[in-house]
Amino acid sequence: MALPKENLDDKTFEELVKEAVSHIPVYTPDWTDYNVHDPGITLIELFAWLAEMQIYRLNGIRDSSYRKFLTLMGIPKLKPARAAEVDVTFSLRNQQPTTVKVGTQVAAKDPVSGTDMIFETEQDIEVIPTNLQQILSWKEGGFINNTEANENENVFYYAFGKWPRTGDRLYLGFDRSLGDEETTLAFYLYEEEGLEEKHEVLPSSTLSWEYCKGDDWQKAESWVILDAAKNEIRDETLHLSKSGKVRIKVTGAMERVMLKESNLFWLRCTILEAGYEIPPKIDIILLNTVSAIQSRKLKNCTFSGSGLPDIYLDLEHTPVIENTLSVTVRVKEDTGTEWREVEDFDASKPGDRHYTADLATGRVCFGDGINGKIPPKGEANIIISYRSGGGVRGNVGAHAVDTVLDIVTEDVTVDNMKTAVGGEEAENLEAALIRARKDLRTINRAVTSADYEYLAMNTPGLKVARAKAIPRYHPSQDIEVPGIVTVIVVPHSPYAKPMPSTNFLKTVYRHLDKHRLVTTELFLIPPEYIEVSVGATVVMKPKYRKETVEENVRTELATFLHPIKGGIDRNGWTFGRPVYISELYEVIDGVKGVDYVETVTLKENGKKQAGDIHIPVHGLVYSRTHMIEAKEETEDFYG
Repeated sequence: MALPKENLDDKTFEELVKEAVSHIPVYTPDWTDYNVHDPGITLIELFAWLAEMQIYRLNGIRDSSYRKFLTLMGIPKLKPARAAEVDVTFSLRNQQPTTVKVGTQVAAKDPVSGTDMIFETEQDIEVIPTNLQQILSWKEGGFINNTEANENENVFYYAFGKWPRTGDRLYLGFDRSLGDEETTLAFYLYEEEGLEEKHEVLPSSTLSWEYCKGDDWQKAESWVILDAAKNEIRDETLHLSKSGKVRIKVTGAMERVMLKESNLFWLRCTILEAGYEIPPKIDIILLNTVSAIQSRKLKNCTFSGSGLPDIYLDLEHTPVIENTLSVTVRVKEDTGTEWREVEDFDASKPGDRHYTADLATGRVCFGDGINGKIPPKGEANIIISYRSGGGVRGNVGAHAVDTVLDIVTEDVTVDNMKTAVGGEEAENLEAALIRARKDLRTINRAVTSADYEYLAMNTPGLKVARAKAIPRYHPSQDIEVPGIVTVIVVPHSPYAKPMPSTNFLKTVYRHLDKHRLVTTELFLIPPEYIEVSVGATVVMKPKYRKETVEENVRTELATFLHPIKGGIDRNGWTFGRPVYISELYEVIDGVKGVDYVETVTLKENGKKQAGDIHIPVHGLVYSRTHMIEAKEETEDFYG
């Protein structure tokens, strides 16, 4: 709860004068004339006026003061408007390959104003007359045809099956050869929580991409590996760990091959090293797709300098996208000198070529000759280039981007299969103050065990389900070692035994290493899992089916003994907590349809256990097969 704001401006001029006059008999008893003509009263009124002005200023902090306070707290400026991004798919009007250059403008209609909302492509793309005809997943034992699932919206399919293993493959069949031009494949994966981008994340699995040059598809020599070092393959998906583009350049000849009753040109990717925490589930694969940002580039906008101090210029199109503004000032016939943007002119010297910019309003301000140099007087001697865009209006829905504005690419049409995302309005001062309060409560230095656990759970780009920090614990020693912290991490995973890959651990380590104390030695390890199997005999309540009760007990035990959603509070099994038979009696007894529990037995890693199962300090449990027998009560029990 926020503290109440006190009103510091709580005394008027008259109250201050009255209070001062009331103290005269205490300090100067000989002063008896309190009329306004007395010089002493005049001085009291003067100082009361000064005091009232000071109190007024205490209670009236300006926005510029708040901005300075935010700078002291590590927030130098407000967040500017953020432009939305969207993937657009191009289609050919004819069958001739066409190059769509970076910066090509496509548009969607603004539903409010009816004007074109412009997006610009962020990369070159070769639009090719090729169709993806067949999608096959191969595991030991046979093929799974995912072609129909790829064509239906909101139908997901596993790229390599539910349990990806080394050697599993994904086959893509095309109706034409992929030679000569670069082919862009956009993979959209089903992700429960979007992975943060622009963070270095090491992939948990390794894939190899190949194309078939002909002959028998079952022969290894019929496949040619695409070499990333030669730019034959560029993978933005972290080996199908997240949505992104895969750009392929086939340098050799492809031939049609009959595979699964389809005579097509084939690509395939093979798992060289399995380690997915979450198996890749694909929503759709698209060809000829490239990212576009909601912005328009405005180059060489000219303004005339007046030679006067504190001049400002207002840009026509707003808001301005961050880090896209450039200002050049020409003197006479020279080519121009680029000026530098600063937050304010407080530290600027008379000769510094500085300017400030309000990206939301598009106002560019220059110095006064004392703080910051004044641009010289001249006709069209100030040249400004920038990108304009941003705001929530750019978050258009699917199929809204339908117009190509570039005349050069009139042979193509455009569509967006997915919604544009990321557009945000510029941050105001009130929102920045709220953000500052949150930042004060955000942990950014690992000191305590709770700090390490919080930071590990919030590793950018990863889905960490649980983390446990153990101070003074060395993974390879049984004694306490000062200055050491060992962190155990558990990834989000649909598997009963969630295990982080080596690269998963490396990514978490790199994140924690930035925040640890320099004197602390850090270790990252996976949990040690103990397999627990429960055998139980229960007596059913009347009118319950035997199979239903047994299945209910098995389900409850699997949940209770789950490393992520198990335990007493269902927030995951506590690291190092033993499995007590008494607790299992209680869990089973609470299952619907169970009257009472006769016997409970335990197995640890497949071996019978006489009593409770003890778990190491860095250990967790997971369920195996639970043998449950439900039976009816005999008549003798009731006498």
